[in-house]
Amino acid sequence: MKIVSGEFKYRKIEIPNNIRPTTEKVREAIFSILNNHIYEAIVLDLFAGSGSLGLESLSRGSRKCYFNEYNKGVLNILKKNINECKAIDRSEVFNYDFKRCIKMLPEKLDIIFLDPPYKDGYNEGWYQDSFKLIEENNLAKNDTIIVAEHLEKYNLEEKYGSFVRFKIKKYGTIGVDIYKYQK
Repeated sequence: MKIVSGEFKYRKIEIPNNIRPTTEKVREAIFSILNNHIYEAIVLDLFAGSGSLGLESLSRGSRKCYFNEYNKGVLNILKKNINECKAIDRSEVFNYDFKRCIKMLPEKLDIIFLDPPYKDGYNEGWYQDSFKLIEENNLAKNDTIIVAEHLEKYNLEEKYGSFVRFKIKKYGTIGVDIYKYQK
């Protein structure tokens, strides 16, 4: 797999065996939607895996990305991918449960990627808890965007707290719901 566009365009990133990465096609579509919001953004890739979403955002001009990956084996590959893209100076990597990570973040965020593991099914709690904790920990600005990726056959809520869905996209078996913080 490779970075689609920007500073790191065509850089290959390693994909761990036990994760399902966001495909290049889906990433391209997501970043087309986010185009006007990426430059100088502070980004969180909460369930980072290989880091493809966070690295793509850095490649397209985001100022900083916080990456969180709980699995230590996957974490090593994530760090390698960040290093290969020469993005260490704009990256901060956490190895926490997603709830703890949210509580540890030091600043408000512009864009948040929620792409939890869903190979073996669907866990609505990951989405509900993430939205709730982001709001409770005061990490959202007016117009903060959350991109939630999930299996298309499962529907997310129209609203989670002050986050309101404004776009739904489907790419084969993948669903992408995009929310904006509206306080």
